[in-house]
Amino acid sequence: MTTTRRAALMGMGGALAVSACSRGPSAVAVRTRDVVAAGAPAALLVWAVARERLAGWPRKPAPAALAMLPALAAGLPELGAMASGGRPANLEAIAALKPRLVIDYGDTDPEYRALAQGMQTRLGVDWHLIDGALTRIPAAIREAARLLDAGPTAGELADEAEAVLDRWGRAPSGPGFYYARGANGLETGFRGALATEVLEGAGWTNVAEGSRDIGGVTREQVAAWDPEVIVTLSPAFAEAARADPVWRRRRSGGRRRLLLLPDRPFGWIDRPPSINRLLGCAWLADPEGSILTAASLSRRMYGMAPSEIPRPSWIA
Repeated sequence: MTTTRRAALMGMGGALAVSACSRGPSAVAVRTRDVVAAGAPAALLVWAVARERLAGWPRKPAPAALAMLPALAAGLPELGAMASGGRPANLEAIAALKPRLVIDYGDTDPEYRALAQGMQTRLGVDWHLIDGALTRIPAAIREAARLLDAGPTAGELADEAEAVLDRWGRAPSGPGFYYARGANGLETGFRGALATEVLEGAGWTNVAEGSRDIGGVTREQVAAWDPEVIVTLSPAFAEAARADPVWRRRRSGGRRRLLLLPDRPFGWIDRPPSINRLLGCAWLADPEGSILTAASLSRRMYGMAPSEIPRPSWIA
């Protein structure tokens, strides 16, 4: 379990004891906006399965992302995060919503389960933790659909996710890559990190070694690793690196390729680590023929029109 997730839960314990007392014996009768997502990964899962049940965003998506989503997305309030990432939630405000359920989506180690159980007891609301493993996304969708009394479209999304992950798991080996995060590209996910799991699982080789998490590096380190491809979700970094010889020139004298993956409405391989990663898996499994799959997934997960689906691009 990540330190941030553990600290977030432990830090909220005292406030929960007070806010739980304000709950009445009955929950809201109408099943709309009655489910709180503990963090951003859970919010995307609930949005995909039963968006009318989502009470608010742990962290409101950026305006560019909201512009690509149905109007409901912009109308939801920002509640803060109960797990990790973004502004911490106001627990009294959460309790005042009288939610039926809190859904968390991510780590499921025993220590985190125990902390989540304590949160449930103090808040007085059922807290359900769903395994956030990438390969278990179909099961997570089905579990959320059961909890939220979702219709058959959730099952169709789970079936499609299963097919995508099957193709992704059989993708041919890819190039050695460096994942450039942020506008300067000097933050990365090291080999084995959650942030690079989509690429590594498709047989691409992460050249960044030295940790198993996310951290800062130098341009000299990237040059020494000499990746074949630099992958980024940042248009700003892609533009800055386009003609930069330090980023683009390999030791052999050849030109390093630069791949810009979509980050709207959410990242295709990262940010947040939720079901949005299915889009990256679909593309890696079939770069040439994945556009129809990406359109179908985006429509089911987000409510986006097919004409709005961004595509990966190789930067010349």
